[in-house]
Amino acid sequence: MMTRFSIRIKLIAAFIIIGVFPMLVATYIGVKIASGRLEKGIEERINYAGKSAVYLIARKKTELEGVARSLSGDPRLRKVIQGGVNIKFLWFDTPLQVYLFNHENTMIFASTGEKFARPKNPAEGMTLLRTQSGNEKWPLLVFLLPVSDQGRSIGTIMTGYPLDNEFLNDLKSVTGVESMFFKQDPSGGYFSIETKAKLDIPEDILEKVAINGHQAFTKYSRIRLEGKEEEYHALLTPLPDADGRVSYILFNGISASETLSRKLASTRFYYILILIGVLLSVIAGSALGTGISWPIVRLSNGVRAISAGDYNQKIQVHSRDEIGELAESFNLMTDRLKETIAKLVENQSYTENILRSLLNGVMTIDPDARIIRINHSTENILHLPGDKIVGEKISVVFDQDPLILELIQNGLENRRIKEGLETVLHRKDGAIIPIELSLSPLDDPGKSAGSKTGLVVLIRDLTEIQALKEHIRRQDRLAAMGELSAGIAHEIRNPLGIIKGAAGILKRDSLSQAPRFDELCSVILEEVDRLNDVISDFLEFARPRPPQFKPQTINKLISGTIQMAALQIEKNRICIHENLAPDLPLVMADEHQMHQMFLNLILNAIQAMDQGDSLEIATRYLPEVNQIEIIFEDTGIGIPEGDLNKVFNPFFTTKEQGTGLGLSVVSKIIENHQGKIFLSSEAGKGTRFTIHLPVADKFDSDYQEDIHRTRSAI
Repeated sequence: MMTRFSIRIKLIAAFIIIGVFPMLVATYIGVKIASGRLEKGIEERINYAGKSAVYLIARKKTELEGVARSLSGDPRLRKVIQGGVNIKFLWFDTPLQVYLFNHENTMIFASTGEKFARPKNPAEGMTLLRTQSGNEKWPLLVFLLPVSDQGRSIGTIMTGYPLDNEFLNDLKSVTGVESMFFKQDPSGGYFSIETKAKLDIPEDILEKVAINGHQAFTKYSRIRLEGKEEEYHALLTPLPDADGRVSYILFNGISASETLSRKLASTRFYYILILIGVLLSVIAGSALGTGISWPIVRLSNGVRAISAGDYNQKIQVHSRDEIGELAESFNLMTDRLKETIAKLVENQSYTENILRSLLNGVMTIDPDARIIRINHSTENILHLPGDKIVGEKISVVFDQDPLILELIQNGLENRRIKEGLETVLHRKDGAIIPIELSLSPLDDPGKSAGSKTGLVVLIRDLTEIQALKEHIRRQDRLAAMGELSAGIAHEIRNPLGIIKGAAGILKRDSLSQAPRFDELCSVILEEVDRLNDVISDFLEFARPRPPQFKPQTINKLISGTIQMAALQIEKNRICIHENLAPDLPLVMADEHQMHQMFLNLILNAIQAMDQGDSLEIATRYLPEVNQIEIIFEDTGIGIPEGDLNKVFNPFFTTKEQGTGLGLSVVSKIIENHQGKIFLSSEAGKGTRFTIHLPVADKFDSDYQEDIHRTRSAI
């Protein structure tokens, strides 16, 4: 029978085995850390010494250049270079070395007594020279400055500073790092200027410093002197001379014997003990750690995957201890969690689809009067994006609607259902729309009775509903008025016929009467004819002829109507601009009624314009709604804003001789053709009528039959 060990026993055994070696391992790690820190500190000191050396050289360069430029401005010096002053009386107040060369590059003065030719390079600037100082050839840092007189070169001033023991001692006193100059011999090797010790460094480091001229840090530089060899951690800085060759190398280093690892290298037992401890720890820790941590790692990875959304996790652990039981519980929990998440996602998706499909706006408000959720219809009604609504207080969203704020606040406090609350909404874009609010408390089963919960607000846009109601009311008024107009017109037309006949007889017999009598008879006949035209308009409006629908070309109908009105257009000097789209689909229309509608719109525009004004007539196809758009836009006097809602009402007119039926007839014709008409106008700038008519293949034949039956019944 397989013995079952608990995780506690396994952990105790692991701690006993691993606990034998912690001291050795900790000691080794401590030594390594200390050694690493010490080496890092040594490297930082060496780098600091290198930076200090570069800084000191740069400072000397600045000083050399400053002295040279200061001397170049001395007129006495110019005379000396040109040979006009005795050189033996020349004296310079500077600790730096000063050299003068004439225009032939021959040295004519040296403050140190040394004689050498002027370097060829550079013509002006800083460089390094090889010079003789005592028995050692120390590098000489110089600055060359050409001197000219009236644009003509007369010589060169050279200031110098020897990089000798004084410079190295100053550098060592500042940094505490050993510093030396190594000079290249003819064989290509580098030897110390002072001790003649040879510098031995790896080939790649030597190439980087001596050939490429780059600064380099190395842990493997050796200095050999009289059979003795010492290893250094060092920073090597190349110092190229005037020929561009790295003749000198500045060495800043610390002996490797100062590192902790070198001090401990002689104790072999220490390393043997550490090696044994590491080997035993690795073997015991790997065996026990793998057996204990593997199931736990699997569980951890499974939990991490579930938190990331992957619920298809199964942990297979062939262990009969507590970890095995934990794995079985984990698998069971995963199955249940997967089922629960699937149901939640399904319910959430179902709820989201419902909210997205609703035409009315739905808004959820928390007890603090903050909006926490909305649907897409709410954004459309409020004309605001969701991020400007969700998370905001209702006082921010409805800041222009105190009545809405009051209704919602009362709903939050009273927790009562309220329906059909009609009011108006002032949107941020300036529009004012009618809406209907319904308020319902948001129930939360998790909270106790009486505790504050949120509120669900249902927003319904009543714009189309009210427009439909207004349209129905107007249709009712028009129907009643049409019947009344037909009766009145019939009753008036008969007496008019009698009056016209009597006036004709009187006019025929007016030869024996006074001239005034004939004039009055003519007036009676003209006014009777005008009244007869008005009555004809009444009858056309009240009992229009049933439309005879046939496929028609809109552009052709418009062009024909323009020809009908050509006399009026020419008489009033109106400019007609036709912008008719080619290849428009056919429409099912009554040709006579289309001509009547277009003629009314053209004459209406002519009457509203002065001579020289223009009327633009445009057509185009709207594929998204499968309709044809017709636009009549004039540059006339326009319509006052207060009259825009009245122009389609019967008998409304602002003209002295108008009947007020022209646009009413236009509206009725468009309605009979299942179209729509839109009006926009601005007083003093013009008016625009936009008509939408369905194309022939989408025309409702049932509606056409209804029109015929209705007209026949009338």
